Amino acid sequence: MTRGTDAMMEERGQRKVATGIWLYDRTTPMELAIWAKPAHLASSRFDEDDHLIETSPIPETKDGFLYFYWPGGFREYMTIEEAKAAAAAEPWGPIKWD
Repeated sequence: MTRGTDAMMEERGQRKVATGIWLYDRTTPMELAIWAKPAHLASSRFDEDDHLIETSPIPETKDGFLYFYWPGGFREYMTIEEAKAAAAAEPWGPIKWD
């Protein structure tokens, strides 16, 4: 991850909670990170123009956060364990977590 990407994520209220390494072409180490974001910022609460839908329910999570991995996408998971499992299931897996 570049410092610019990390700063952008942090400005959006997200925080890096885990990092790992996967091997591009089974030879080149690449970093992957699990990010936590407040559940009230769930993508399900925004319309296609990225406007908050105030009446949309906030997902109920055990700790008030949703998790996603980057690079790889922004699908949200209810726990860090679910996000790690999804990342490891990608074609580039396995991932060695720090």
